[in-house]
Amino acid sequence: IHLMPQMKSPPEVIMLATSDIENYARHSRVAWEKFCAVRGYGFFHYPEKLLSDMHVNWSKIEMVRRHLAATKTDMVVLVDADTYVCDPKLHLGAIADCYPDKDVIFSRDCRNIGPFVLPLNYEAALKYKTRKLPNAGFVLIRNTEFSRKFFDKWLDLARNELKAIADIHPRNQRVLWEGLYFQNGDKIALLNRQVERVRDAAHIESAIRHGAKVIHVKEGLTEEQSRELENRINATSQ
Repeated sequence: IHLMPQMKSPPEVIMLATSDIENYARHSRVAWEKFCAVRGYGFFHYPEKLLSDMHVNWSKIEMVRRHLAATKTDMVVLVDADTYVCDPKLHLGAIADCYPDKDVIFSRDCRNIGPFVLPLNYEAALKYKTRKLPNAGFVLIRNTEFSRKFFDKWLDLARNELKAIADIHPRNQRVLWEGLYFQNGDKIALLNRQVERVRDAAHIESAIRHGAKVIHVKEGLTEEQSRELENRINATSQ
């Protein structure tokens, strides 16, 4: 096993959040900015669509490509605008250290109900014969040659070999599952319940009880719900 060297520079968190999702993105963006400021991480908000000829979903992949090419940091963390830190003690580098031989570490495209793991995309779960597929809403990316080539290949597949499925929901994930994930298993890992997908705010408490460090909430939280989560985090950190 080839182990990655310990990170020497703080991670950089990147988020694509365009104006059409500002109703919830403005709350998650502020939360991530505060978290990164406390931890000494960089935070970068990309407010515009980056690829004019493709669905905005693909601008996330282009964002990673551009950021990896421009930065000198050891790790970039892609977060969707409907993700929220729910553990004030979270250290992104410590999560990556649990997967020392992996370059790209994805959250899972599934959710837990009690002891049961339910895929978010049953069609894909049946096709690939697994309930646990990668989700591109939270990704730890080591700044390595493999990672840079991986994201280059991801976009190239969408423009060429897998163009026929690149605009079928969930778009970038569909191309990831079909053309990259199973072909690069030695360099890719899936997180466990450190990042938990929840249907709505009512399920946040259960996710936290089961060890979630970050929650991924479908279509985000309202301002009031974001404030309640922040108050909960502040209370547990004291």
